[in-house]
Amino acid sequence: MNAYPHTLKNQAETALVDPRFDFIAKYHAVADLRRLAKKHPGVLDRQTIFALKQLLQSGAFGKVRQAYVLFREAASVMTDMAIVPGHDGLGARALACLNGLLLKTEGSAHRGVAEALGSLPVDIVGPRLNNGRCAPPSTISWTHLLSSNGLKATGTPRYIGRSLVVETAGEKNLLVVKLAKKGDTAAGLEKEICWMETLKQSDDAPCCRFHIPHPLYVQNQRVCRIAHIPLSPPDTVQKHPDAIAIAFLAHRDYFVYPNDHRVDGNTAREMLGRNAYLLGWLTAKGVIHGAPIPLFHNRTQRLRRDDQGRYQWFRSGRLDRWLDSCAFPNLGLSGLRDFEHLETFCGGSRSLYRHIGSHFLGLLLVAGSHFRCRDKTKMGLDENGQPVDARDLFDRQLLQAMILDVFKGYFTGFTGISAPPVLPVDLNRLVPRMIEEMGVDRHMTELLRRVDQTHMTDAAFLDFLRQRGYADDRLEGLIRGEKDILIPSGPHLGDFNRQISLPELIECVAAMSAVCIAGRFLAEANKAI
Repeated sequence: MNAYPHTLKNQAETALVDPRFDFIAKYHAVADLRRLAKKHPGVLDRQTIFALKQLLQSGAFGKVRQAYVLFREAASVMTDMAIVPGHDGLGARALACLNGLLLKTEGSAHRGVAEALGSLPVDIVGPRLNNGRCAPPSTISWTHLLSSNGLKATGTPRYIGRSLVVETAGEKNLLVVKLAKKGDTAAGLEKEICWMETLKQSDDAPCCRFHIPHPLYVQNQRVCRIAHIPLSPPDTVQKHPDAIAIAFLAHRDYFVYPNDHRVDGNTAREMLGRNAYLLGWLTAKGVIHGAPIPLFHNRTQRLRRDDQGRYQWFRSGRLDRWLDSCAFPNLGLSGLRDFEHLETFCGGSRSLYRHIGSHFLGLLLVAGSHFRCRDKTKMGLDENGQPVDARDLFDRQLLQAMILDVFKGYFTGFTGISAPPVLPVDLNRLVPRMIEEMGVDRHMTELLRRVDQTHMTDAAFLDFLRQRGYADDRLEGLIRGEKDILIPSGPHLGDFNRQISLPELIECVAAMSAVCIAGRFLAEANKAI
């Protein structure tokens, strides 16, 4: 064999372990190893893994802006080694090294390791959703909707959000009529019914409780107009001008959430673990739930930002109104909810890694909110303007158990195998930090930027401020678009326009997502043998 690849390998490894080589030299050394991994993978060996591990664990270059790129590329050499078939077990050794580094690195090195693992190739393609053409909705009266489906209302109709809900006789199901909001389309509403049909027809049922709602049809159509509805929607619901809706039967536990103050800790723990499994199971089938909870970096700016203000966890930015986001999670006692947010997955591992991270982040935030919802009076600032301290509401052991169950449930649902015995996260570090940041409302304000005010009418501007505690006397003299305005709107996780105040949570999410992708990669590789 040509001696040059071996010489290049030795030179690169020396550059990685010798502290006299600077950042640029080490970057070129890593680039050389990546090229060798692609063209001459046989020359890489245990010494290569050792040199890369030394670099990633060194703690060097923490203040260098491009350090993350160096560390990601270094970790990617090891994932390149893992992808090569055979190789005398070297690939498995490289993956084991990367998994271990998740517990031994932080900052940009940790991110690089996690993203490299999260880029391992996995074979996941989502199903095709066959919703056909959406015909013009038919109109049906409320009484006819009940009678034509053999239903008898036994409770008092009430609204939960935009859904009219009433208990029915028989199996104690709930009749749910979900009204379209202003801006919704009939096709968008129909999609939710299509997902109910698709999941009910699946031969591959999950090994845990998951109640999929039963769609109701009007003249064989999924979307309808309901006349003489027994209760007008609340003013907070922006009604669709055509008053279109969908109807379905849901389990009586459909609206029971893990953070309901009436739900005890053990029940919440079971719900979180089971819904984590279901999210992983659906993701493995190529079905992505896009909003277990709605997460935003900045809600106020969503109308003018390209990302609509949605939270991108891998950027580690401040998390807007985290408790508000957790108020009505799309996971409950009956299983996952709101299938309007389901999407067919079509993309690469990097995109999948980010989706999985959003799932983990939502689940862990809901876990934290369970404790805060035990006493909702403990929130915000006290009469002296000091942050309310609600840390006493948290049970450290229960929170730790919830985190473990969430990881194990998701991993098993996604990979089809048991979770590794060692969690890729230091819970003794993470749990106290979660309690510290989630239990004390230090970040309660944001700026209403002048540019955001220009997107409002005068009436909407004043209404916006009133909803956030501005009395009429404070509104006098305020001119829309004249200046930035400080408003109370928290609690947030982090100061306005800054990083998240709980970076440990982002590292946790990254590590869990990475291990799930790596676990699926290994499971697929073992099946192929």
